[in-house]
Amino acid sequence: MDKKDHLILVELEKNSRIPINQLAKKVGVSKEVANYRLKRLVKEGIIGEFYAVVNTETLGFSRSTCLVQLKNITSSQEKEFMDYLKKHDFITYLGPSLGKWSLSFDVLYKDKLVLDATIKEISSKIHNKIESLIFIGSTIDFEAFPLKIIGINDEVIFDKKTENVKIDKIDFKILELMSDNSRIEYKELSSKLKMSANAIKYRIKNMEKSGVIQGYTITINVQKLGYEWHNIQVKLTNLNKENEIKSFLRKDKNVNYFYRYLGNENWDLDIGVVVKNSMELRDFLLLLRERFGDSMKINDIYSIVELTKGNYAPKGVFK
Repeated sequence: MDKKDHLILVELEKNSRIPINQLAKKVGVSKEVANYRLKRLVKEGIIGEFYAVVNTETLGFSRSTCLVQLKNITSSQEKEFMDYLKKHDFITYLGPSLGKWSLSFDVLYKDKLVLDATIKEISSKIHNKIESLIFIGSTIDFEAFPLKIIGINDEVIFDKKTENVKIDKIDFKILELMSDNSRIEYKELSSKLKMSANAIKYRIKNMEKSGVIQGYTITINVQKLGYEWHNIQVKLTNLNKENEIKSFLRKDKNVNYFYRYLGNENWDLDIGVVVKNSMELRDFLLLLRERFGDSMKINDIYSIVELTKGNYAPKGVFK
């Protein structure tokens, strides 16, 4: 990867629907070269999915994170279970991990009864191979900095404002198609929906304005760029230092995101850290302890092996 590849990633992370001619202009190459480079980044696995960022809360969904510890499981059984989770209609953000937890994923649901049924369904698929399984709800804060791995320390902020949302079956179909591929062209949308491009553009603009569509982005395979991805679970022992800790996380070059949970017994912050190697991780942990050792304690650390399924709205949301 060179500087121009980095610029392509930056622009696509900010808006993955950017037309190829505009992308070429921003990067400083011809349209043909931009298209070639884009296809190469996909072929090499550096870019995973192109997807619309759908505000699933406006569609009536809540989100919980699940952490699973497996036991006595073969590689083929684990793969079969991962494939099942990847295809699940209400699971997103899936990845196997190293450490206490074998894998993690998020589940979308409309009420607690549905969540309970989903948990039972998932557990039944591999019940005799589960050592422990926990669901974490009540996320009260989330900030992401995906551009840090390519040298830009900016938070990617999607507009969280929402208006009164009224969408129909056609809107749901548009959302489903754009969540599957945000770069889908109006010509293809018109063909699939049997509608004019102008009618589709009008609907998309309305969903952007109302906050149902918050933006368009990509998943980047950090391992392909030579990085490791770790999650650090932190318990705050002095809540007066919370804002100071968050400010530190925003500025640190290795922090890719953080979640703030409410009411979790064992940890309050889940910090995603992207580093080049274990020594860089250790340096980050030493700095964290040096600055805030009297205000927090580390509950656990686990490593994300790969991002099996990106953080896009799963199929069940649109049914």
